Amino acid sequence: GRGIGRALVRAACAAARDRGARRLTLRVLGHNVPARALYAAEGFVVEGVLPGEFLLDGEYVDDVLMGRAIGPDSAA
Repeated sequence: GRGIGRALVRAACAAARDRGARRLTLRVLGHNVPARALYAAEGFVVEGVLPGEFLLDGEYVDDVLMGRAIGPDSAA
């Protein structure tokens, strides 16, 4: 809630861009709503879902793949 996650995501995008990357992908657990909202706010979109991929504490949860463009032609 202090902006640290957002700063880290932005720094990772900038560092990858500086090294010539054109896009980034990440994976997040489907039930991690705050993280998914942060990534979406930073331009990541859901590109795929593996339903019930992980068994955590007796419950199956989805593995969500998100990605975004970061190259010179992207908006960010």
